[in-house]
Amino acid sequence: MKKLHLPISALSIAILLFLLIAPLTVSAEPVRTGGGSGCAQFYTVRYGDTLYRIAVRFGTSVWRLQALNGVSNPSRIYAGQSLCIRGGGGVPFGFLYSVKWGDTLYSIGRRYGWSAAYLASVNRLPNPNYIAAGQVLLIPYH
Repeated sequence: MKKLHLPISALSIAILLFLLIAPLTVSAEPVRTGGGSGCAQFYTVRYGDTLYRIAVRFGTSVWRLQALNGVSNPSRIYAGQSLCIRGGGGVPFGFLYSVKWGDTLYSIGRRYGWSAAYLASVNRLPNPNYIAAGQVLLIPYH
């Protein structure tokens, strides 16, 4: 009976190690875009990043990053989240919204007075049923 516990323990340790190492494999390179969403430069948050460190790295301020990304609590960023680093000359017809965990296009649209179909077309989403936490969406003004 003791031989059965050894493989289960080894499997448990392997899974635990994988779960600890997996967040470290997030891309650390900044992603550049043409600014179609009103953002000239995006950055994918990596494990261990803080808004302060990101601000220093890109020569901006924590306040500016919070304003660009709709982040109310600067301590609440996570690995894999996409942040707008530099605005693309402003968005005169709307603002940028960073999708939170649990958001749907329908709930975002309802919050800001738009249909999910309209937000999908404005943001050129290939699949309006799939949005990810950290994704940045353009919300037009009324």
